[in-house]
Amino acid sequence: MRKVWMTVFAVVVLALALGPAFLSAEKPADEELQLISPHWDGIRHEFGDAFEVYYREKYKKNIRLVWLDVGGGTSEITKYLTARYKPESGTGVDILFGGGMDILPDMAKKGLFEAYPLSAEQLALIPENVNNQELRDKEFRYHAACLASFGFVYNTWVIERAKLPTPRTWDDLAAPQFQGWVSCGNPAQSGSLHMAFELILQGQGWERGYTTLARMASNVRAFNEGGTSVPRDVSLGQAAVGPCIDFYASAPIRRQGAAHLQLVIPQGMAVATPDCIAVLKTPPNKRAAFAFMDFVLSEAGQRLWYQARGEPGGPKTYDLERLPVMPSVYEMGLKTYTVTNPFKNAPDFKFDSKKSSARWTVLNDLWRGTMIDVHDFLWDARDAVVKAGRDAELGIALGQAPMSEQALLDLGGRRLGADQRNALRNKWSAWARERFRAIRFAAETTGPVPDFKAAPVD
Repeated sequence: MRKVWMTVFAVVVLALALGPAFLSAEKPADEELQLISPHWDGIRHEFGDAFEVYYREKYKKNIRLVWLDVGGGTSEITKYLTARYKPESGTGVDILFGGGMDILPDMAKKGLFEAYPLSAEQLALIPENVNNQELRDKEFRYHAACLASFGFVYNTWVIERAKLPTPRTWDDLAAPQFQGWVSCGNPAQSGSLHMAFELILQGQGWERGYTTLARMASNVRAFNEGGTSVPRDVSLGQAAVGPCIDFYASAPIRRQGAAHLQLVIPQGMAVATPDCIAVLKTPPNKRAAFAFMDFVLSEAGQRLWYQARGEPGGPKTYDLERLPVMPSVYEMGLKTYTVTNPFKNAPDFKFDSKKSSARWTVLNDLWRGTMIDVHDFLWDARDAVVKAGRDAELGIALGQAPMSEQALLDLGGRRLGADQRNALRNKWSAWARERFRAIRFAAETTGPVPDFKAAPVD
């Protein structure tokens, strides 16, 4: 009898120590939903908790969300899903949640998505597009869950102590004063950084935009893997400035109270691009997958993106600070830290999402071949140019686009195989090394600007 009472006493003590979490432990999950996502933990937590409540109320079942991690951003997730896909069994995953929509048309053509038609109510509340950005596939195979804008974050303390000019435009990040002070992830691995680079190309035009990107890349000491590394590096003072998606910057600025950080969306470049959601083909739990889509694209789901935490109907623990795709949410007078309304504020140019999608893969290969794989040569050439005081001529030549925009689009339309792409990328790297060596030699010997010869396209 004494042992029984001792056991009861131990259980009571443990319950009191653990508090409500122990006393109100939920039943084991009846169902499971598998999601693959580049979203950070705050988004997973808020949408996960809210959806569990939604699903329990709707179906009287406890569901557990399983977030798969493949060790990378959007590009790595795409590779993972494409490699796992089988027409008869799908990918073994229910939901793709997050990442730019530009990569999705190609995945849809390969059959990776299950159509999810919107209800009449959803069609009335979510428009087809915003500022030339499509918010859903015409066959309902993928949808926009929210929107994001792109800019750069800078550290005011570092700028002041290093006596650097305050950056206001993308051209500032390419200026010689910022050599070694720019942080950047790998745009060929990070979908958000790829999109930031694409916005520069379209906003400034191909020739000028590519020069800006190449010169900015020559100011980067080393390319990191993902887009989240930029605000971290800048916050810690390991860099002065770097490109990033808006909500990556909001994390250290608002949640950590980092008043020494500033986010800049360059004037005229405030393009809000869609972040996707899609049901993957033959999902293991189709009912739950469709229910998750219902929730994310409902008013309740859209308010989670937008509202300040702690507000009724808003997130509980994390401010998500994203832009809803439901225009009515902006008109509700809700407490929010988001100040932009993309349905009212148009950029100075029309972003061409079809062009972006068509050249997504070939641009990744081009950036790898001419900026990332040969970064040491690019850095050394820019260093020599800056030391020689010839950035106005040799620095511009250093960033000249390897080929015409039409030549690149033609390559994107050829749908090259893996071996062909690797061979072409190796040729581009060889071309870039030769070009950068020639520019470095000209800088060190006061020679003329080297003649330009376009990079090979076959």
